[in-house]
Amino acid sequence: MNLEEVPIVPAVIGALGVLYFGYEVERRRHKLRQVFNVFDRQESAIAEGLERLVASGELRPYVPGQPTP
Repeated sequence: MNLEEVPIVPAVIGALGVLYFGYEVERRRHKLRQVFNVFDRQESAIAEGLERLVASGELRPYVPGQPTP
């Protein structure tokens, strides 16, 4: 019997555990973003760019009920 064999069953179970943990974290993160509507990096960059355009006067903020020119 070769003592240097890697035990396959514990390695597979460990890998499955890590994969499940990663899946569960991503699932819960997605659920929280849906519930709280949190911006991610890309959306934050877009919002920051729009705020700069409003601050510079190139865009006007949307106000409901006011006619657009």
